[in-house]
Amino acid sequence: AVVSTQSGHYGRGGEFGALRSKFESSHATMSALPSNLEAIDWGYYAGRVGNPALVEDFKAKYGSVQVPRPSDNQTSGIGALENDFKKEVAEYLEGSKERIAKFEAALADLHAEKPLEEMTVAEYLSTKPELRAQLVEDIEARKL
Repeated sequence: AVVSTQSGHYGRGGEFGALRSKFESSHATMSALPSNLEAIDWGYYAGRVGNPALVEDFKAKYGSVQVPRPSDNQTSGIGALENDFKKEVAEYLEGSKERIAKFEAALADLHAEKPLEEMTVAEYLSTKPELRAQLVEDIEARKL
């Protein structure tokens, strides 16, 4: 999962995985169905049922049934979520490049320093003014 430190949200990797799983399950179910219904052999039923007018009545009623097709009102929302997710990932990756550059610079500084065994306290503190100030403050606070 992607973690966005800038917006304070965790990424939507879990949501995306759940959506993909749900889609694949629904798609497999729909793909297993035939694209068209099998035609009814009305002649077969007309010969078997004692009243052919009844079969004609059923045939007429069956032909008049209209199954409403649901409208697609989800695709635009999914597209918006996808665009938001892509934007969030791009921002995270851009931030990652900046963080990597900072870490590489800090690592290069560490490699450029003399080994601690060869360094004096003054040399060590010369590149760390915040630490030097804190140590001076602590020493002053402990004076009798």
